[in-house]
Amino acid sequence: MQEERTSAHVLDEACGVLEERSAFYLTLAGLYYRPLTQEQIDRMAEQDFSAYATGEELLDEGFDDIRRVLRKRHTGTRSILATEWTGTFGGAEAYKGRYCVPEASLFLDKTGLTYGPARNEASRVYREQCLRLEDGAGMAESHLTFELEFLSVMSEEAAGHLRAGEVDEAVRLIELSRQFIEDHILTWFPQLQELAMAMLKTRFYKGVLKITQGYLELDLQTLEDLAAEVRGA
Repeated sequence: MQEERTSAHVLDEACGVLEERSAFYLTLAGLYYRPLTQEQIDRMAEQDFSAYATGEELLDEGFDDIRRVLRKRHTGTRSILATEWTGTFGGAEAYKGRYCVPEASLFLDKTGLTYGPARNEASRVYREQCLRLEDGAGMAESHLTFELEFLSVMSEEAAGHLRAGEVDEAVRLIELSRQFIEDHILTWFPQLQELAMAMLKTRFYKGVLKITQGYLELDLQTLEDLAAEVRGA
């Protein structure tokens, strides 16, 4: 009986981690999708970012950047952040002839085709999981927004399978997520980060980039540990 309770506790904790991952990836995805609204800025400013302290350098630096900007927010903050987002991630400006739209093909395909091989590969993975973009999304499947959202969906579904006792399927989705980070995001995100850091003037989106890179790297280990714990339980 003791062993059974312990296994149930491990699986319950794993579900909690997966659901937290899902929510966090969805938040990150939204930051690359469009400029922040005033409501979003105010809501973020009310958060206690000290709760996110992890001891991971990039993550802690990133949250500190965001906290400092929001602590000093004023009536012009939304306009400043919107201009930064539009010029950098929205593709309104270029740096030494390069655009920084967070789209994999721009960094992986020398032809610069937005709907090139990177998009096709991401689309294939989505289809295999019976997912597709909503009509009128206006962005390629390999846009960072959708790749992060995909990780959110996979994490939520893995938690659902665990709660239903479908351990093998949960492990499959956990391992798929890890492979997706390695093969479809970290293959180009560092290049995006380097270019964006050269373009951005304020700390907010620099912090977002640091958090994204740091969380992706940390998540690889998190997913490996999760898969091992779930199998063991």
